Amino acid sequence: KEFQNEESDKGHYTRREFSYAAFKRSFDLPDTVDSSKIAANYKDGILHLVIPKKEEAKPQPIRKIQVG
Repeated sequence: KEFQNEESDKGHYTRREFSYAAFKRSFDLPDTVDSSKIAANYKDGILHLVIPKKEEAKPQPIRKIQVG
């Protein structure tokens, strides 16, 4: 890891931390996720994940049923 401390002209300090090692993060997903359609994109140091729900897990529109 590399640390960098800076002092601004107003006397405030900023600390920046850089790591050049591998990074790993994992988490559990609920059963309502369609794991076959998960997509990921890494651009400019930001990882974007798209985790869609299964069709049966999505809210269904309200149906009106007339009686009589």
